[in-house]
Amino acid sequence: MRWLAIFGHSCLILGCYLIAWGLALLPVSQPHPVDILKKPLFWGMFSVMGGICANLHSSCRCLQSTRYAKYNRGVD
Repeated sequence: MRWLAIFGHSCLILGCYLIAWGLALLPVSQPHPVDILKKPLFWGMFSVMGGICANLHSSCRCLQSTRYAKYNRGVD
């Protein structure tokens, strides 16, 4: 599951840059729902949460057991 850990770390790095950019744009933002969804602050927080989730699931048993069960089906 190395690819999932690499994906999670790249999501974290990208999310941190987006959050920093979004904080810089915060003084000129408008509090409309569509404007919030277009700003990088929202997508940065979304990306950071996805990166944390990907990093946690890269080593948890829920994905590891499904991967090993697929290869060990007919071994019994």
